[in-house]
Formats: sequence, C-alpha cells, structure tokens
Amino acid sequence: MDLNQFDLVAPFYDALSRLVFGDQIVKSQTHFLHQVRKDDQVLLLGGGTGQILEAIPACSKIFYLDKSRKMIKLARRRSSSSDIEFLNKDFFDLELPIQFDKIICPFFLDCFSGTNLSLAISKIESLLADKGVLIVTDFEDKNMSKFLDKVMHTFFKVTSKLESNSLKPIDQFIHESGFEKLQEKFFHRNMIFSRVYRNL
Repeated sequence: MDLNQFDLVAPFYDALSRLVFGDQIVKSQTHFLHQVRKDDQVLLLGGGTGQILEAIPACSKIFYLDKSRKMIKLARRRSSSSDIEFLNKDFFDLELPIQFDKIICPFFLDCFSGTNLSLAISKIESLLADKGVLIVTDFEDKNMSKFLDKVMHTFFKVTSKLESNSLKPIDQFIHESGFEKLQEKFFHRNMIFSRVYRNL
C-alpha cells in the first residue's frame, strides 16, 4: 500500500485549505522563511503545490521533495528559478551526499505514525549541517479541534492513504530527538504552529 500519496487531492488541495483555514496555512508556513540566507542549501520536505516557493528568499539551492507526482508538476509551474531540484520520491528513500543549512517541513511531519515520525526526525537531523536550522509548520495537537482532527484524518485516509490516525505531539518528538526550540508563532486560534529549531 502506497501511504501518504496526495496525487488525488493535488488539483484542489490549495482551495480546500483556504476553505477550511482561510489564509492561515500560507501565513504560518511562510512566517519564518525570511531566515533563509543567500548562501543556504535548503531542503523542502512535502512542498505540495509549491505555494511556499513564492516566499522563500533567493538562496544557493533548493531541493524540493514531494512524494506526489502531481504536486511536483504543480510546483514546477510556480517556480521560475533554475536553482530548484525537484525530487519525486519517498523521504525515507532520499539519499543525498550533502547536508543542509535549512530544512523546511510545511505540514509534512503530521503524516507519520509515532514510529515513523521518530525515524523521520532522526533522518532530518542527519541531513542538517552543523548549526543547521529546522523550520516546522504543522497542527498543534493539544489545541486542535477534535472534530476537525477526526474529519481531516478520515478525509485524507480515504483520499491519500494517510498513515497517521491522529495528530501527534510533534514538538515533543522533536525535542526528544535533541533539538532546541528557538522561536515559535501560533495561528488560527492556536491550532497551527510554526517553530524554528536548532540541532544541538
């Protein structure tokens, strides 16, 4: 079974997020992107339709990973930069001979079960350069509407074979993996967070 595969929802994903959350998804996932510097090597995980590309400052190189072929196709249309390498593959299959100054996870980690969430964070840590920065935007489990949580998980289970059954305490998982939280900002009645971490 091909889990976490968003091809089916790609054509209407942005419209759906605006319907439920207004502009808060875009605002949250772009809030800390000003921290990207011109010499940075950036890894963007689960970039989706590519809206986020319009907010990332010019930098040395962006590696843009998404498991969905249709999401990648949409993201290519938004990109006018030749400094982006699109990677259509599963994150756990990713092998690159470099480490990154910034790794950006916009609503990426919420896809995983507890075990795979820990594995994903561990792999992210291995891909970060010394003094590298991790920017995570996602849903805050303890502030999320239980009804909305259930509806979203049911919908994406059906349409995308979502691996996760419920929201996890992502901040706790990241902290337990040895990251230090530097900054945070909440959105949409504190249901959405954006946080900046540094690996210790």
